[in-house]
Amino acid sequence: MSEITARNKSVFGDVIANDEINDFLRLVNITRDIFKQGLAVLEIMPGGLTNKNFRAVLEDGTQIAIRLAGKGTANYINRPGEKQNAGQMAFQGIAPEIFYYDEKTGSQIVEYIDAPTMHPADFQTRTEVMEKAGRVMNRYHNSGSTFASTFDPIAKVKEYVSILEEHNYDKRYEGWDRMSDALRRIGEAYAKHPAPQAPCHCDTLAENFMLQEDGTMRVIDWEYSGMTDPYYDCACVCVENPLNEECEKIYFGAYCGGEPTEEQKARLLINKFLVTTHWSTWSLVQICYGKDADFYWEYGRVRAVQACSFLDDPKFEDYLKLISE
Repeated sequence: MSEITARNKSVFGDVIANDEINDFLRLVNITRDIFKQGLAVLEIMPGGLTNKNFRAVLEDGTQIAIRLAGKGTANYINRPGEKQNAGQMAFQGIAPEIFYYDEKTGSQIVEYIDAPTMHPADFQTRTEVMEKAGRVMNRYHNSGSTFASTFDPIAKVKEYVSILEEHNYDKRYEGWDRMSDALRRIGEAYAKHPAPQAPCHCDTLAENFMLQEDGTMRVIDWEYSGMTDPYYDCACVCVENPLNEECEKIYFGAYCGGEPTEEQKARLLINKFLVTTHWSTWSLVQICYGKDADFYWEYGRVRAVQACSFLDDPKFEDYLKLISE
């Protein structure tokens, strides 16, 4: 490991906290045991709000990805569920192959997908990306797979609020009361007419899509995955990238296989609100777990502003009534 240490001194000092070093070294040793060879290169990969990710190159040139799961994430992420869900998607060639997974922490060793990391700009400017993202999502939503876990964004927000209360953290974003009321009313609508359920990724950021040279679209990082409303996945694409009206039409049209119905449009807007409410509340939980308060407060504040903007959409009330009937 001399080359790794020499080339990556900053990894330990600047990226990995002292209480994470032992787990990181354990993953490196497990990698050696699995592949029966040493690591020639090890480097930090950019991105990742929750975890720390590394690219490793084995002595024979094979590339793999190592994820060091964020501290405390097992308290609010179903790690055994992620393992099973991602495994099903790997079997279909959508997610990376899993070589090792720690169900207690979420740290893992997986296939490295050799493709450029995508960014929102790719979804905003490249028709191919928009269309392939829509089609691969339609593929896994309609795969017939049953995920081991469920993801209920309304229940998850309530869970986050309980964590905040346990930590006596009472700061909330502007518009919180409006968001809470809308969340309640959507919950009542779903109680009467449950939303459709499908195997979903639930964190469809641009960075979680990988377009390979042969044109195959792959999807990584299934830690928030579960059975839920497939339009939640679609809404996340539209919100997080973010897509303008024209790009959204291309993406959502590819997903729907043509012009979306009024009900599909309604579910997309409702879920845009649920996505932004979920992540704004999640950000407060990160602060409770000791992460950068300034960064996560601003991250969540922006999501709260977005959530309220969807409430201000003139079609919101009509669409909420539509899914209630």
